Amino acid sequence: MKTIFGRCLCGNVSFSFPDKLEYAGYCHCSECRRFSGSIFSVTGGIGINEITIIKGDDSVSRYRKTDQSIMCFCKNCGSSLFVEKPLRSMVHIRFGVLEDMPSLEPQAHVFVSSKIHWYKIADDLPQYEEMPS
Repeated sequence: MKTIFGRCLCGNVSFSFPDKLEYAGYCHCSECRRFSGSIFSVTGGIGINEITIIKGDDSVSRYRKTDQSIMCFCKNCGSSLFVEKPLRSMVHIRFGVLEDMPSLEPQAHVFVSSKIHWYKIADDLPQYEEMPS
């Protein structure tokens, strides 16, 4: 199985995970926009035990947004890396920090009710006003 590698902008943090994401998608919520610095984020979910910090674990800062979401970023360069989801035992990995793209492409758009009004979604993927159950 292919291994996917990711790293922050300054290179202090690098990580890997097996190419077996359970889901992937575009999130348009305001919190993902703030954390990513973009008008949407692209993430993929994998089991929390599947991600390996290769280098720089001491450079990963964690911000506990809620009991369900711990935002992880490089404390040196600020790169948004992933979000730990402890209640679900998952990690949502930001595609923007990956060296190679996983086999699983985004499957849907979520929180479309929050998307930037002038951005037009131009693909045929399913769109959900909020997070589907």
